[in-house]
Amino acid sequence: MALADKGLTLGTLAPAWQLAGLDDKLVSLDQFQGQPVLLIFLRGTWCPNCRKQMETVRNEWSRVAPLARVIAIVSQAGPEVSDYLSRNPMPFPLLPDPNRDVIKLYGVYQRLGLDGFRVAYPTTMIIDQGGIVRYSYVGGSQFDRPDFNQVLVELEKLKTRI
Repeated sequence: MALADKGLTLGTLAPAWQLAGLDDKLVSLDQFQGQPVLLIFLRGTWCPNCRKQMETVRNEWSRVAPLARVIAIVSQAGPEVSDYLSRNPMPFPLLPDPNRDVIKLYGVYQRLGLDGFRVAYPTTMIIDQGGIVRYSYVGGSQFDRPDFNQVLVELEKLKTRI
């Protein structure tokens, strides 16, 4: 069951952030201004449910890519993420957030819990072309993810906002 008390409030401006990609180039939310963004927060590449979610996005890429830019932020350091991607390439950036700065900024940091500590709650957000949060699903456990078809429906809704 999704956690209603975590994450950003719908209708608010998504906070600006900047993270170094695996190539050390800085990636920021501002780079995608004017484009919808599907922002996914992952616990880690070691998490089987996180891997399953990334595989779903990759497998549905032909449906997702026309609707939004996809960015995944993971609670890990670069070498672990790079190792995972060398074996499992993704068509979207997987950005390490080893200090959990963006994860904390977006209110999805799980400091301590039965399901994990110092990781992100599994979260899926949609940010519209103007930087406003239009959809947010913060999972209550590592198993709790939104139905991907519902995420696609929410992305389709952005086309009527233009």
